[in-house]
Amino acid sequence: MELQEKVPVPVFTEVDKEVFLRDIYPQRRPAVLRGVGLGPCLERWSVEYLGHNHREVKIHVSTVPQMDFLHKNFVYSCDDKKSFILFQDESYYLWSLGEDVRDEPADLSKQFPDLAADFHVPQFFAADQFFSSLFRISSCGLQLWTHYDVAIRQHP
Repeated sequence: MELQEKVPVPVFTEVDKEVFLRDIYPQRRPAVLRGVGLGPCLERWSVEYLGHNHREVKIHVSTVPQMDFLHKNFVYSCDDKKSFILFQDESYYLWSLGEDVRDEPADLSKQFPDLAADFHVPQFFAADQFFSSLFRISSCGLQLWTHYDVAIRQHP
């Protein structure tokens, strides 16, 4: 994988709703928010804990920690509870989508209700402005290709 130019990303601490809406959101740029309360997920979510909240998922599996979409150095795997084996030299990446990827936005509370109780979305927007909660989780040290997802919100 080719190295690309690093772009600095601003880091914010002690972010509340006012700071977010005034200083971060209007920029429409990536930012790191440190110290924002995300709930007990930060303490609870270990490999063992996530294993007990098990459901069948499709994951990206690679023998290197730098997954590359252009060269497709990964495969899609489906965990069937019987053949899932964690190898030390493999990296894993879960990208959760809605059940119907064309018509339903990803929603952690629907796809993973047991885990959703552990994760608290900061209340920076009104509830009716909330569109989706993409759940992504990976092996430690995993690097993904830089990309962004476009979601179009459809109004009834």
